[in-house]
Amino acid sequence: MVARGDPVYGASCVGVGKGSMKWSEEELKALEIGVVGGFARGCQAGGITRFSLLSAVGSTSKSRIRYVRVMGLKEEAVQGIGFQRLAIFRPGIIAGNAHTPRYAAWLGRLIPGRFGTIEQDDIGRAFVAEFISNSAQNGVGYLENGAMRQRSRAFK
Repeated sequence: MVARGDPVYGASCVGVGKGSMKWSEEELKALEIGVVGGFARGCQAGGITRFSLLSAVGSTSKSRIRYVRVMGLKEEAVQGIGFQRLAIFRPGIIAGNAHTPRYAAWLGRLIPGRFGTIEQDDIGRAFVAEFISNSAQNGVGYLENGAMRQRSRAFK
């Protein structure tokens, strides 16, 4: 497909969810930066120019919070690869999966905006909408809960 010039996309939705509390920072970095970064570099080496990355709300490499810091480092590593288009998905509390306790998803519904709950199905549809959208601009784009829900609704 790449050789024919057809659009081909790469995506990483890797995450350990609540298991991240049990992992050391070095173990998280090995997965989030090492494995995900290696996969992204392989995609780019294979001719893929558009990539989508699952991260987390508030991600920054300067955070004092270990998980948020590692997610920020992952974002920086993948940005450094130089994809024509990089869509970074930054969900709040992900509901509807095995990694999020139901009580956390329920409580997250009380939190407005980007830190609140978003359904995993909305995230999945937003990824697909990013892939099939002809309007996706070049460069780096950040999608938080509101933008993911909007793309999900447009895709249904």
